[in-house]
Amino acid sequence: MLQKIFGKIIVPVDGSYSCLWAREVAASIAKKFGSTVTAMHVISHEFMHPESKAQHQSPRLILPPLVLHELDKFYEEAGKKIIRDAEEFFKKENIEVETVLVRAEDPAEKILQMVKESKYDLLVMGNISETQAEHFALGSIAEKISLYAECPVLITKKKTEITNLLVPVDGSRQAEKALEHAVLLCQHFKGAKMTILHVIDSQLFELQPKYAQEVGKNILRQASAKAKEIDYDERLEFGDAAITIMKVAKQEDYDLIILGSRGIGTVKRYLLGSVSADVSMHAQRSVLIVR
Repeated sequence: MLQKIFGKIIVPVDGSYSCLWAREVAASIAKKFGSTVTAMHVISHEFMHPESKAQHQSPRLILPPLVLHELDKFYEEAGKKIIRDAEEFFKKENIEVETVLVRAEDPAEKILQMVKESKYDLLVMGNISETQAEHFALGSIAEKISLYAECPVLITKKKTEITNLLVPVDGSRQAEKALEHAVLLCQHFKGAKMTILHVIDSQLFELQPKYAQEVGKNILRQASAKAKEIDYDERLEFGDAAITIMKVAKQEDYDLIILGSRGIGTVKRYLLGSVSADVSMHAQRSVLIVR
């Protein structure tokens, strides 16, 4: 049932500021929906990777086993503190929480495996990693998870409120599912409202303006029929879909962008890029990708 859509939430935690934002958002959703939360931390560092091991065990640079052991111990103790802090946070919020502390060479793969095996309804995570070049861009781990997770993924980017939602629609089943999630959030968060946005491709509009506008209005009309019980408005824009969505979200100060993932294979989607991938990567607002 749709009401159980956020029943099980998983939150990867790493001690970063973006992780703190993710915890806040996960807690607010869990309270509204009576969700259970799993806080997960993956112990990982560069010396765990085969390439790094080979490099640092070369004759030119050999790390003694004792040093490697102490390094492992340091990361393990840090991981225990991170997971303990997360557990205390959710318990203070009166949320049912369990913790998972694991070791893995690839944190993203381990998180994806956990999501698949335990069938979570929502993954909430921060966006920042130490390798990111752009302030709001996804780190490599977050990017991989957002592309391949088998459940909806909410990427938090500073704004932790869920009151002003932007829902791009294009007439697809994926967009319809995103709209269903948005309606449900609006119903549970007091005072929440949403804007249903359709972006008409500029080239299509230039070639067939009357047809393009009519199609866009029809898509908005069909989407609006599913949002009658909540506070919403409609918006029709022209341009590149991803760029327009991000521009509107920033200019109108939306808290959360909710959109569907493209309905093609994950490898092809990764190679081609998609609206959801582009928006989740670069938007300056939190993004919920619904599958």
